[in-house]
Amino acid sequence: MNQRRQFKILQITRQKFPPEIRVAKEGLSFHEAGYQSAVLCPPMEGQEEHEIWEGIEIFRPSCLRSRSFFDKLASECVFFSPAWFKAIRNTIKTYEPDVLHVHDIWLGRVTLAASGAKKIVTDLHENMPAAVIEYRKGYRSFHRLFRYIFHNQPRILSYERHVLQKSDLVLCVVKEARDRVIENHQVLNSDSVVNVENLESKRFISNPNSGKRYFGKDHISVLYIGGFGPHRGIDTLIRAMVLIREKNLNYKVQIVGAKSSQYLGYLKELIHELQVEDYVQITGWVPTEDVHANIQQADICCVPHHSNPHTDSTIPHKLFQYMIARKPVLVSSSRPLARTVDQAQAGLVFEAGNPADCAEKIISLGSDSDKRAEFADNGICYVMQEGHNWEDESAPILIEAFDRLVGLS
Repeated sequence: MNQRRQFKILQITRQKFPPEIRVAKEGLSFHEAGYQSAVLCPPMEGQEEHEIWEGIEIFRPSCLRSRSFFDKLASECVFFSPAWFKAIRNTIKTYEPDVLHVHDIWLGRVTLAASGAKKIVTDLHENMPAAVIEYRKGYRSFHRLFRYIFHNQPRILSYERHVLQKSDLVLCVVKEARDRVIENHQVLNSDSVVNVENLESKRFISNPNSGKRYFGKDHISVLYIGGFGPHRGIDTLIRAMVLIREKNLNYKVQIVGAKSSQYLGYLKELIHELQVEDYVQITGWVPTEDVHANIQQADICCVPHHSNPHTDSTIPHKLFQYMIARKPVLVSSSRPLARTVDQAQAGLVFEAGNPADCAEKIISLGSDSDKRAEFADNGICYVMQEGHNWEDESAPILIEAFDRLVGLS
């Protein structure tokens, strides 16, 4: 640990921090292992430009507060932002990091340009060359055309290869993601591609009685909580409620995490078209401190992803949040989800994109409280007793990879 203290790691993320979950888990792990740990992120309303959070130094440069239209356009078209270049260069000058740890590929080019001779780590949260195909489905008219031109799959794959070839270490979030990276970019040394599984921290359940609940308990509640997008299969969950309605069952889907978007508009239109307004409740984005409380309120917790090259090579932390909170899960047959749930025996799997099968599995779980309890117990056992959590499994792999990167092992 004393040797690690001489090295500084700067994580770079386009997301606000805190609460960006993977950045927080990694930053805390670096700090606890003895590394000097910092995060560069966009400014947040009411937050200091520079502060210390749980031992992590946070930089929120003011130059990122009011980026120009040109700057944002350049980011989307050529993946280079002058404002981010200035922010990274200034933070490097101030903090003098040894390693730049950039999250996802969108800031990869500008980080490389600003890095000098620093070690570069690229942390792939998602399969972006496949993700852009799915994201495009959530846009309409000009927005969709723009993304077809500038975010088409071959272009993003080529850009990803450029970033990864220049990186000293590549991190992935699930086994299937590492397999995909090695297959898509055979020029990479496979030893430099490391899977740091997107597992949940034990901290998630450290304060179980806190947080605000956004729905009641007068029905069997099926919860989806998290980001929205065409690839997430929320539409399958909504369509499944048509069959629930026809059986006149007291079930309700709770969809939590909505932000204004064209895709949210589509979901609301779908709910109206299918006449399931009484069976689906949409709640806006909730603070991180409220997530656990709403998971606790649910009877069944769902990850209904469609199955495609994007979702079949990533895994959301919410799956492990559900399990560590002792809740039965319902997931689609997207490979990482089905594999994990089958291994943990923590719930049921429905055929991705099949509303009838989804409804059948919801009814099966909802009508059998003993089975729900069994799955819930299996899930928390998998995470806690069997060690599939951030502290016991992912953090040691992360620290070992960084020790090798800086020459400590």
